[in-house]
Amino acid sequence: MTLGEKLSDFLLALLPSFFHHYVVDLPYKSTRISPTAWLDGARGWAAFFVFLRHFEFAYHRKGAIAYGTVKDPKHPNENHHLLQLPIIRLLYSGEAMVTIFFVISGYALSLKALKLTRKSSHEQLMRTLASSILRRPFRLYLPCLVSTLIVFFALRIGIYDGPNSIAGPEDTFRKIFLGWAHDPQPLILPSFWEQAKDWVYQTVRLFDIFTHKHWPDTRYDVHLWTIPQEFRCSMVLFLTIAGLALVRTRVRMIALALFIACGFQADAWELSAFWSGALIAEANLVRQEEKDSRVKVDPFSDEVEEPRSPWSALAIYCGFSLSLFLLSYPFQEAKSAPGYSTLAKLIPPGLRNEEGYRFWHCIGAMIMIYTTSLDGLLQSLFNNSLSRYLGNISFALYLMHGFTLKTIGYVSVYGFWQFTGKETPFQYESGFVLGGLVVIPLTIWAADVFWRFVDLPIVRFTRWFEQSLLPYANESTGDPLLIEKSPREHQP
Repeated sequence: MTLGEKLSDFLLALLPSFFHHYVVDLPYKSTRISPTAWLDGARGWAAFFVFLRHFEFAYHRKGAIAYGTVKDPKHPNENHHLLQLPIIRLLYSGEAMVTIFFVISGYALSLKALKLTRKSSHEQLMRTLASSILRRPFRLYLPCLVSTLIVFFALRIGIYDGPNSIAGPEDTFRKIFLGWAHDPQPLILPSFWEQAKDWVYQTVRLFDIFTHKHWPDTRYDVHLWTIPQEFRCSMVLFLTIAGLALVRTRVRMIALALFIACGFQADAWELSAFWSGALIAEANLVRQEEKDSRVKVDPFSDEVEEPRSPWSALAIYCGFSLSLFLLSYPFQEAKSAPGYSTLAKLIPPGLRNEEGYRFWHCIGAMIMIYTTSLDGLLQSLFNNSLSRYLGNISFALYLMHGFTLKTIGYVSVYGFWQFTGKETPFQYESGFVLGGLVVIPLTIWAADVFWRFVDLPIVRFTRWFEQSLLPYANESTGDPLLIEKSPREHQP
């Protein structure tokens, strides 16, 4: 291969994957959509909205407060911004998206195991659970190690020097940016070895899975607090499935419902979200089995599925709309928000005050995932090509957006303010919007590259690692349940 060919391949690799077919002829790939593709799409949009939230809250103060909230009677109209309205505010409501992550993870991680449980394939069930337990830490943590190493080396070569000068110290940040939150910038230490020791110490913090009273994270990416929760909840979910594998369906579903209620009361909303995903998955399996049994009774019937009544469809769409309203529950000042003040009184007392809003976000996420699973039209919102692409890069987007926002994001907005000014609201927002036009596509590009060069190789590595350790990993069982495509299990 000539130098020119190598350079051409390198430049092609740097292009986002959705541009590749415009440059070279690629082999045809089947466009068959998996029945669970909508789960990945929903997770992709959730990751994108988390990214928007972390971009938005550094520049604005009202995003955590609902439309019409009156904190001070002297200023009754201070919260009448269009983007504060319920449902619309989901475009940047990252707090609600976390619960969607967790419910989808519970669904995806339990689906195959529950299928085997319902078939009484207990030996294969134990193999599936053993495989999931073995792969889970590698699948969750290895990409995080790479993404934080990117931050580590960026610190050492000076990429953070400019951003830290304007957004490092909080008092400096507050003078320049008018946002609600100051995300701590990673520290630039005097020497390489001091930085390396600090990276190791901060990375070890991510393995603290034994507490939910605080959220362990790393200074190299504070958004990674969800990863220890994902890992801990995954292990609890696997244990739950194994423990309930031999009981009857009704008992198992009642037990899961009780676990969900106890999780909220025990200040463990994240466990409730995972268990609810498993409960929804089992409910859908029961529904599918009932439909299949009706087809077996009358195999010559032209009507495979009973037509849905208008009232049933209306109930599904009303439930989906309700879920969006609940997911719009404000992060702050809910007791003073129209439409949410009553809901604020119904939060289980077991939840900490600062985590109380998670209850309605969890309920909203549960209703959203369940109603979407019942309706093809709702699923089409999440299984189109754009949604599937966001689903593919969702974990990479989650891992890379903190790096881009704290470097390119701060610098680009600050740089545009040098031309637009920021003394008036129009000038301030102009710099914000222009910065967004820079940082959003660059973050998508960075996530695309990370997905192809880090995320997918780690998927292959975990499969190889499992096959090298488990003697039965390459055995063919002949059971289609063990080889069918399942929804992705790795994103937070």
